[in-house]
Amino acid sequence: MKGKIIKICAVLGCIVLAATAGSIYVSAKGAKKDVIYDGIYIGSINVGGMTVKKATNTLKKHVEEAKSETVSVKIDKHTVKATLEELGYVCDVDSFVNEAYNYGRTGDIIKRYKDKKDLEKDKVVIDLAFTLDDKKVKNFVSKKCTVYDVQAENAKLKRKNGKFKIIKEKNGRVIVAGETAEKIESVIAGQWIDGGITVEAIMNDTTPEYDSTTLEECQDMLGSYSTSFASSDSARSQNLVNAASLLNGITIYPGETFSVADHLVPFTVENGYQVSKAYASGQVVDSIGGGVCQAATTLYNTLLKAELEIVERHNHSMIVGYVEPSMDAAISEGSKDLKFKNNTEVPIYLEAYTANRSIYFNIYGKETRDLENRTVEYKSEVLEKIDPGEDKVTIDESLPEGYEEVTQSAHVGYKAQLWKIVYENGKQVSKDVINSSYYAAEPRYVTKGGKSSDSATEKPSDNNDNKNEKPTTAPSRTKKPQATKTPTVTKAPVVTKEPKKTKASVATKKPSAKEE
Repeated sequence: MKGKIIKICAVLGCIVLAATAGSIYVSAKGAKKDVIYDGIYIGSINVGGMTVKKATNTLKKHVEEAKSETVSVKIDKHTVKATLEELGYVCDVDSFVNEAYNYGRTGDIIKRYKDKKDLEKDKVVIDLAFTLDDKKVKNFVSKKCTVYDVQAENAKLKRKNGKFKIIKEKNGRVIVAGETAEKIESVIAGQWIDGGITVEAIMNDTTPEYDSTTLEECQDMLGSYSTSFASSDSARSQNLVNAASLLNGITIYPGETFSVADHLVPFTVENGYQVSKAYASGQVVDSIGGGVCQAATTLYNTLLKAELEIVERHNHSMIVGYVEPSMDAAISEGSKDLKFKNNTEVPIYLEAYTANRSIYFNIYGKETRDLENRTVEYKSEVLEKIDPGEDKVTIDESLPEGYEEVTQSAHVGYKAQLWKIVYENGKQVSKDVINSSYYAAEPRYVTKGGKSSDSATEKPSDNNDNKNEKPTTAPSRTKKPQATKTPTVTKAPVVTKEPKKTKASVATKKPSAKEE
């Protein structure tokens, strides 16, 4: 009896299995083989009943439409927009369509049957995954969003009518570029963008490093110097007035390095400069901004008085007359600069102005030196004086013999150095060379006439072609012009010891850059 029951169960099991298999077979056979099963969605798009080709085209169309959607980044009161295409929006359409098509077609026969039965109960949604180009997103944030950054501003000083006025500091608010870019990518990833999307930028409040309290300590005169430009023409004088205005009223904070050239350039008419004389390749030439080196020189001596750190300084290619050798500073756009560092613990204030045909510089800060018992002296020492050599003569055949014009006076060359001598309680405690300078010697440049006094127009040749022509009348002799008075050579500064003369041939190669 027991064996009979077992046989009956086995038969029934086979019948059930056969029926199930048959059902699966019939279901599989009845299903369309070339389309995605009904009830399957890719994102919000119903791709059920579509062929792979149709589903691919449908999805690609939606992706292309989505690329024109905008991402709006809200930065406080401002909004910056970019399209998804500009941000490198990418969707791997083929992989999602393949996943949709393979649903109910992979795995063993039972899994396939189960997947299809599930579709009869509820739809299956395949989540879309989108990516953005990381570099494009970061570039968008850094270039288009950060323009609305409000940087913190340190307190500043202004001086008027001999009194300081403190301009209060300002707090800042800036976008955190890296985190904002990551937020944009994370918000967009996995979303089907329809109608645009808005992302709040991640912001950071900033505070200035130096406030009004700190600037209250900047009250003491650290250094002062002036030079005269009484002999300058109107153009050179205007250049010095302009340079002083560009360098006036600047607050320099502790540790900052200040570039004089950066505040004076460009040397253009639009920037307030006129054409005046400057040095270039051993010659005196016309140059826009000629003369501003005197402003740099005056400031250099002010810095020496204040004992601030000199980062960069260049002497002129030839000697100047308004300071002693090694006490000058040349400026040349793109090649020569005067730079100094605020090596104090308090902000310093730079004051510059012109009055009575002189240029003045004052530096204010907090005095920490012992002015009662300590003094500083700077001395120029000429090590060598270089003779300018013989005149450099140019013969101009268009000018008559006897004509002579000095186009540039001679320049004596120098090798010099500057000493810094420190005294405490009247006794010398240190003596150091703080710079060495070389000034090229240049000969006098002279133009002379080379046209012979008895030269006349050539007679016509004795041939048949000219036999009827009269000889050309000899031109009247040009009146000998009065030679230009030779300008005097700049007087050499007082020397510490008797220099030794050498020939001009020892001079090094002349610089090509113009020194204004």
